[in-house]
Amino acid sequence: MSLNKKAPLSIDVVVVGGGIGGLACAYSLGKSGHRIRVLESSSDLHRLSGGIRIPPNLSKILEEWGLGDELSKMQKCRRSSFLSLKTGELLGCLEWQEDVIQETGGDFYLAHHADLHRLLCNLALSVGATISTGVKVSSITIQRNNGQERPRITLEDGTHLTADLVIGADGSRSLVREAVNYSSTETIDTGLSFFTITIPAAKLLTEPELAKWVNQPEWPIWMGDSRTVLGYPIREGSEYCVHILWPNRDLFNQDDVDVKEGWDVIVPTNIVNFEGYNPAVQKLFNMAPTALRTKYTLKQHPDDWVDETGRIVLIGDAAHPFMPCTIHGASLAVEDAAVLGALMTRLRTQSQVTQLTQALQDLRQERCQRVINSELNNAALVTLPPGPEQLGRDAAFRASLQARAWGESELRGQWDEIGETFGYNAREAADDWWATWGVLTDKNMARPEQNLIFGITKVEIQYG
Repeated sequence: MSLNKKAPLSIDVVVVGGGIGGLACAYSLGKSGHRIRVLESSSDLHRLSGGIRIPPNLSKILEEWGLGDELSKMQKCRRSSFLSLKTGELLGCLEWQEDVIQETGGDFYLAHHADLHRLLCNLALSVGATISTGVKVSSITIQRNNGQERPRITLEDGTHLTADLVIGADGSRSLVREAVNYSSTETIDTGLSFFTITIPAAKLLTEPELAKWVNQPEWPIWMGDSRTVLGYPIREGSEYCVHILWPNRDLFNQDDVDVKEGWDVIVPTNIVNFEGYNPAVQKLFNMAPTALRTKYTLKQHPDDWVDETGRIVLIGDAAHPFMPCTIHGASLAVEDAAVLGALMTRLRTQSQVTQLTQALQDLRQERCQRVINSELNNAALVTLPPGPEQLGRDAAFRASLQARAWGESELRGQWDEIGETFGYNAREAADDWWATWGVLTDKNMARPEQNLIFGITKVEIQYG
């Protein structure tokens, strides 16, 4: 078990990016005994943000990292309601049964992104990581000297840093990705934008149509044509977070707005044209004067997460760019960090670095793609245009409202649907890989060199 194990060999690691994935990596590698420096380009590590959902596959990692008490203060979630964005009609619901959630080994929480970020920052600092803000990386190259290969990081101010390993946790617009020989920059503009707001829950209590959502352990999803709105309570029910996905064509006064990827743009909430949709949802969104907005683009995933030397590796959105505001955006990044940290507890020699970083990709790439595909399918489901598919979806949801007792077969069916995703254990995945593959190389490296001497006394060769 690699839970509290220290690596026999400590190395210098630079993590580019101080978001949730970068800080998780700093802690995971730091507690494994490595020396960590985090470089964050923003001058403020704790930037404006909205809510975040913490599924069981993420919460079990945070629990292992000693954050159980903090998690217990967060809002648990057991249910999601599906409503019509046009009429507000409740169409259906999805409720996770307690027995099934317990079987995953974690729990489902609703939280503020800033709170999780702060917890991970404190964890990283607790294992000796240094965090530098306002530091912009210009390039990363490999420096070769006396047969050794080490990454060389050049900063925009001309400063040079070296490390044994560089982690690219710098998001979907990753600069580190260029150093992994990923040349494609193909992106597809979806014509959509995400918005997020956080408002005092007391504001919802003044509106009868909205008050019911304040203290519910669930998130409602309003489904519309190429658009969706979802909300959930955070910070012990004192605040309410709302995310919306909306077509750019249905926004007011957008000719002069240069919207990029990343949550750097603040816009007034009244730019969203809700005409023809449920007035209660518009009222909910307009309870905040401004919103954070990001452009939604589809990015090609890099084939390689690790450069040819094994000394530069990508995690999170740098490795597998993801749709914003999903359930698993943060959880996949933290899973990457947990797996890499568990692998790096085994490090005994510099030559093993390549083996262990490549193992990260081998372990994680297929898993991440499956989860991302599932999330994209869910997003497509709640944004269907009018037509037979939408009618069929709504009929299926309405059937879910016909409550029936949960028996063994129903519980097993729900586990089959979510077990692979929510039940995943990142540390166990790394430990299983080591027990199957890594230990073989380790034994070969540990075996002392032997001089074998064969004595040949007589050889007889007979013909015919």
